[in-house]
Amino acid sequence: MSGALLRLEAHGVVRARWFAASVTLSALLVAFFLVVAARESAVLGFTGFGKVMAGVVQVSLLLVPLLALASTAQAVTAARQAGVLEWYMAQPFSRDACFRALFLPRLCALILPIVGSIVGLAAAAAALGQPVPVRLVAVFLTVLVGQALVFGAIGMLLSTVARAPEQALLAAIGVWMATAILVDFVLLGVMLRWNLPPMAVFLLAGLNPLQDGRIAVLAAVDPQMGALGPVGTWAVSTLGAGHTLAAAVSWPFLLAVAFSALARREFLRRDVL
Repeated sequence: MSGALLRLEAHGVVRARWFAASVTLSALLVAFFLVVAARESAVLGFTGFGKVMAGVVQVSLLLVPLLALASTAQAVTAARQAGVLEWYMAQPFSRDACFRALFLPRLCALILPIVGSIVGLAAAAAALGQPVPVRLVAVFLTVLVGQALVFGAIGMLLSTVARAPEQALLAAIGVWMATAILVDFVLLGVMLRWNLPPMAVFLLAGLNPLQDGRIAVLAAVDPQMGALGPVGTWAVSTLGAGHTLAAAVSWPFLLAVAFSALARREFLRRDVL
């Protein structure tokens, strides 16, 4: 029975506008790589592939969290408002099955375009006659999947605790702005105002999963710290290049598990109707 519920929600996700937008953005990223890399490959060779692909992933680090939040932040609230959640609860489905049906298809719909775009980028590089570094492709793919999972889990938690779709959407936009834009300025202001040691500020910045994604991408492309920035340079100097990359890649997955468990607990114990 739970499988039928998953398929029902999956059909609805596939028909959603945000899924079409995600597929379109992935196709545009591959097209962008083809145009830019074809122009630069004759001059830069392998470096052209690595730099261009890293730039595409850096742009995706802003788009993927926003898309993940937008697609999951209204999952529960919209289903409640449309009466779908009430219909689910009237059927012989457990609350846990309803939660999985609302959450898992959206995660899969977020991850599939990411996998398609990264594999498409690698295939384009191979078609252009450039060697494809498997390790670099694996890091980029893992970073973007981690971003989709953690921000999807955060969006699901917001959708579970919010009482209206508009409230959930505003909260999701606030989370995206805080992690993507405001956190650096806030930490800088805190350091200047209260004279915190740089190590404490860098550690706080490292708790931001989006910041970890940026560090992981730059560390994979330039392990000599040429473009890591202050947070990444401090992390490499303190932990070493290998441990920094491992921590930056794994931290979003740990947060995704934590936020998913919290969203599931709130869904099971709250009056979701």
